[in-house]
Parts: sequence; structure tokens; C-alpha cells
Amino acid sequence: MDDAKRLFIIDDDEVTLNVLKDYFERCGMAVFAFKDAPPDLEKELKEKDPRAVLLDIVLPCTSGVEILQKIKDIRPKMPVIMMTGYTNDERRIESLRKGAYTILTKPFDSFEEVYHVVNNAMEHCIESLRTMELARRVEEKQRLEKINILEIDFLKSLQHMIGEAEEPGFVLKNAYALLKNFLDFEYFGVLLTYGNEVNIQIYPKAGSNRRIAEVITNILLKRMSQGAVNAKTTDAGDDYQSIIAELSTTNTVYGFAGLFRGSSFQSQEETTFGKFCSHISVTLEKIRLFQEIKTLSIHDGLTGIFNHTYIITKLNEEIERAKRYHSDLSAMLFDLDNFKDVNDTYGHLAGDYVLQKIAELFTKKLRTIDIVGRYGGEEFLVVLPETDLERAYVVGERLRTGVEQEQFTYEDHHIKLTVSGGIALYRQGHIANDLIKIADNNLYKAKREGKNRLYYD
Repeated sequence: MDDAKRLFIIDDDEVTLNVLKDYFERCGMAVFAFKDAPPDLEKELKEKDPRAVLLDIVLPCTSGVEILQKIKDIRPKMPVIMMTGYTNDERRIESLRKGAYTILTKPFDSFEEVYHVVNNAMEHCIESLRTMELARRVEEKQRLEKINILEIDFLKSLQHMIGEAEEPGFVLKNAYALLKNFLDFEYFGVLLTYGNEVNIQIYPKAGSNRRIAEVITNILLKRMSQGAVNAKTTDAGDDYQSIIAELSTTNTVYGFAGLFRGSSFQSQEETTFGKFCSHISVTLEKIRLFQEIKTLSIHDGLTGIFNHTYIITKLNEEIERAKRYHSDLSAMLFDLDNFKDVNDTYGHLAGDYVLQKIAELFTKKLRTIDIVGRYGGEEFLVVLPETDLERAYVVGERLRTGVEQEQFTYEDHHIKLTVSGGIALYRQGHIANDLIKIADNNLYKAKREGKNRLYYD
């Protein structure tokens, strides 16, 4: 029996039905016989998947033409061969109008003729299905080739973000634009975790559509609580369906990303989205590592403020800005008074602790536009943009008195300290070394005059 050749026969004449069934089974076909249309025609067609239908035009409960229409609605390409004993029946014409493959007149001149009609219809159907499958495979191959090309472009675009992005949100915002090239969706929702904080972004912005914003937010929060890893289609309510994928690497979970639209997603779309989310995750990991390396390269390892190299870089930047806009700029160099005594009396760990606390104190008492760095040893360089000598002195005094009034407690020891500082004002033509030299000379004068004071020319 040829399983590929499956035939439905629907005829209320039991004798004709049994004769046809027996004949076609002897011809090697799988035959499913019905005296009337099955109650659930769509289910029967799906489960038994016939390649042709022999259908009597006249049936006791339902018109054969109506059944023909139902079959065509369910399976437009299905060849339906109509049978009738009436030669002038207008239903013959109606059947042809509704897409009947052909019409056979009862009684048949020969069963061999019926066989050839049915067999040709089946061969036509099978060949049509093969052609459709081949076209589907070609289309799928082209789609995958397109995705491979887009994937390369996607990866290149992500790689360009490394070193440019200041936060993961920058990557995801750009990933949204890239994803639109090869996946069909309405919204791209992202949940990012920062320690105990959760941040949710929706692209494009939901705007006044609070409902979709709530739907996306709830789905992402639910998926976060479930700790899902793989991309998966999720019911997003009556109007939206979604794919959710975890954004993670071996070492870090960054959050979840999801696509949302009105229709269901296919498995290949889930696979594609999961794959691209893996690329996004790797990029986020590289950016995190890049930022860590960058932080280590510009910050002092002990105090956490800018190191010598970077504070000089920032000073040069501010000099260029002051030169361009003819604005004020001041710099201050501070040194801890008698710091050697702290190390000798309480130990170098106590000295390290004091340096850390001084850096914290300076950071808290400076304005947001001010910049502080560890110049070296127990010296701190402070850069004050948009600041003349008079205002620089006010800022410097705030730092000096802050240290003087602070009591540094290390283990059981209470340590009192003071600082001295020298101030320099930028003048046209100055470079960084000029300002530092002036500030250093004034610092020396402050020390010579008794310490715990500021000095400027």
C-alpha cells in the first residue's frame, strides 16, 4: 500500500461506497470511506491527510457542493473529484465554479477510468506539495543566508559599540534598530538588573499606551522571577504574543529581552531571537570588562579617585576649554601635614585608611563640576573649572577645614590631621605643568608659613 496515496470517498450509496473502497485498496491506496461528511471535517483532513477526495454531489444531509466549499476553505490545493448520476444537474456547473478537479458521471463506464482520474489528481497534488516544499526549503535557505549576512553585520555593529557605550542600555537601544532588519515585531522590551535595582525599557517608547507598557513589564518581571534561560513563546494577553530570552553569559545575568506582536511567533523566530540575544549578552560582557579595565586604568587603586595620569589628562582638557571660551580655571595642590608621623605611629595600614577617608571627604565637599585626583603619595590635585582665585580659595578652605575638623578613627586610634594647599590660576598661554608648578610653589609657601593653610599669589 502506498501511504502517500490516501483517498477520501464520501458517498451515501453504500454499495457504490464499498465497491469503490475495495477497488482503490486493491490498487494500493489507503482509503477512508464516509456515507456523509464527517462531523469534524477539518480534524479528519488534518489527521488522515488525503491526497484526493471522491465526493458525491447529492448527499442526504448536506449538499456535496457545500462540502466541496468547506474542503477548499480548509485545503485550497486539495483535488476534489465530484460524482453524480445527473447529466444536466446545475450543481455540476456550480461544482466546477467552486474548484472541483473534474466531474465523473455515474454509473462509471469503467473503474479503470475512475482510477486514472483519481490517480492523476493525486499525482498532481503530490507534485504540487513537493514543489511547495522545495520552494519552502529554498526560501528557508535564502532566509538563513540572509540571517547569516545580517548576523555578521549585527556582530560588527555590536563590536563597534565596545569602547563607545557607557552603559548596557546603549547597546540594547541600538540592538533594537538592528533586530528590526530580520525579525518582525512591534515592541522590544528589556529588563536589566543592577544589583538589587531593576530597569525596564521598551522600544519604541510605548508613549501613552500604558496598557502595553504594563503587559510587557509584567511579563518580563514574571520571567525574571521564574529564572528562565531559553527563548520561549509566552501568552501576553488577548492582543500580544511574545518571545522572551535571558541576557546572560557564564559569569553574569544582565536581565531579559523580549519581542512582542499581535500574532504568535514561530519556532524558527524563537531560535533566531535566542541566538541574537546570545550575541547581545557577549557584547554586554565585553563592555562590562572594558569598563572595568578602563576604571582600573584611570582610578587610583587605593583611594578610588582619579590617578596621577588621568587627573593630568583632565587638567589638560579643562585648560583647552578655558583657552577656547576664555573662562576661568583654577587648580589646587594639597599635601597632608606630618603624614609620615601617622605611618610611623599607627602603621602604614592606618596611613592607607586616612588617605581613603581624605579622598572621600574631598569628593563629598567638592562641586559636581570639580575634579579631584591623587597626584602622588599624600598629595591631591583638585581642578576647578569656571573658578577664579577668590572662589577657588573658598572651595579650598572648605576642604582644609573639613580635614581639620574630622577625626579619623582607625581601630582604637583617633587620628587628627591637617592639610596645606597651594592655588594656581590659569592664564592664557599656561600649560598643565605651569599650573602645577605654581600650585606646588604656593603649597611650599603654605608649609613654610606654618602648615594647615592655603596660599596663592
